[in-house]
Amino acid sequence: MLIEILGIIVIIMALRTLLAQNREERLLCLNVIGFSMSAIIGLYIQTPFGAIIAITFFVTSTLSSNAIAYSLGRVKEEIMVK
Repeated sequence: MLIEILGIIVIIMALRTLLAQNREERLLCLNVIGFSMSAIIGLYIQTPFGAIIAITFFVTSTLSSNAIAYSLGRVKEEIMVK
């Protein structure tokens, strides 16, 4: 049940990413997709190796979300400076 709900969330976010006009909105939707995929991996593969894969995917998606937040902050600073 949870995997199906997360799958629906991923599909909705993928559609929003395709339809978004703004780069910031696209990056945030991609961030949601990354976190949802790590949860799907953790729920689907119910072995210790699956947990390791899910943790690895979660850590890398966290790093990418931090990079997204940093780049969004830089873009806003550049807009204010100009």
